[in-house]
Amino acid sequence: MDIGLEVRRATARATRAWRQTVTPYVLVAPTLLLLLVFVAWPLVQGIYYSFFQTGIIIDRNIPELTPHYVGAANYLQLVRDPQFIQSLARTTAFSVVTVPLTAAFSLSLALLMKQRFWGVGLMRAITYWPSMVSLIVVGIAWKWLLGYNSGLVNYVLNLLKLPPVPWLINGHLAQLAVMAVAVWAQAGFFMVILIAGLQTIPAELYEVAHIDGARAWSTFWHVTLPLLRPSLLIVVVLSSINAFKIYELVVALTGGGPGLDTVFLVQNIYQVAFRQPQAAGYAAAQSTVLLVVLLLLTAAQLRLGGEAAE
Repeated sequence: MDIGLEVRRATARATRAWRQTVTPYVLVAPTLLLLLVFVAWPLVQGIYYSFFQTGIIIDRNIPELTPHYVGAANYLQLVRDPQFIQSLARTTAFSVVTVPLTAAFSLSLALLMKQRFWGVGLMRAITYWPSMVSLIVVGIAWKWLLGYNSGLVNYVLNLLKLPPVPWLINGHLAQLAVMAVAVWAQAGFFMVILIAGLQTIPAELYEVAHIDGARAWSTFWHVTLPLLRPSLLIVVVLSSINAFKIYELVVALTGGGPGLDTVFLVQNIYQVAFRQPQAAGYAAAQSTVLLVVLLLLTAAQLRLGGEAAE
């Protein structure tokens, strides 16, 4: 037996094992570093400053710019702030309306685009395209379409001898417009997720249902929907998070108006932090509440989805 050869083989095996163990960590290290620097650290810092009275600019050498510890005062102020409560209620209502609509619309598109017909690839690309565009651009484009005096939609209505519609200057219509555009903007992305889920359902199940005489609706309800539940759960969770974080679209489309009718929670946090003196800590408290709401909402949805799957 060649002892030297065996030693070299053992060394090679140990080297391969070490590389297989360490290489994945080396590959993900840059991403983890970015997450720590740009996500984890700002998150911790935001929670920390939610217990202080401070502005955006901090300089401990200047008394006016030095943070002052106030304990839970910022959180106690939340329950007495009507603007925060209204923006939170408005955001919750927006989520309650748009999440089911987004899931239903995305599922309808997925069922349609899953079919084989001429031009289906182009139709999928066109449907997916809005989700690739910045929400700022989406908001500006729809503002150009829905403007009262210069909007394309009201221009067409004028050609038809119909009165213009105050899409963005009436409070209720502005809220409906934001909801409709939000659903339209993200439906293509969720459609792709649901198409992937539909393609994992075995075709044999549909053949068995057809042989048993099941109608289309019965097949959808008893075969498609139960097996598509994991994909639908992803859609519901992600669309709920998007609904509570909505900001860019609203700023570009309505600017929060008319009045405060479309000021949602993230926009309210921005206005408090950047437009009120020494209120960044209070804005951080609002952001922390938003974080807790999203964590609880996501946990509840995952829990209900898991129980339904069982």
